[in-house]
Amino acid sequence: MNDSTPEDGEPTSFAAKAKNLYGKHRGKILAAGAALGVAALTIIVAVAKQAEEQNATEDAEDAEDAGWVADPAAVNEPRTSPVKHSVAGHTRTLADGRVVPVTGYERGGSSDDGDEDPGVAAA
Repeated sequence: MNDSTPEDGEPTSFAAKAKNLYGKHRGKILAAGAALGVAALTIIVAVAKQAEEQNATEDAEDAEDAGWVADPAAVNEPRTSPVKHSVAGHTRTLADGRVVPVTGYERGGSSDDGDEDPGVAAA
């Protein structure tokens, strides 16, 4: 007997055919859907990983072009302390608009300088 023409002679609707087909092949349809979902998720993860690696590579290249990355030969060299100097008193405008005075202070030099008073903390 043909499923498209029931006993009353009227053709069945598309929804009824789909429901009947789903009822007969439910396991196969669910397995195929799961397989497609896993494949889509795998592709999404691979594309995201590749994009992340590409961004990291581009960021490193941009940093090198801009001079942000230290010279490879200078990476192992110890940092040299700035020269000791006096900073004159001045005023500073804060983000909220207040103006506050800043008194002069000493800056720079290394902490192991012999002429520095050990009781005074470095600024």
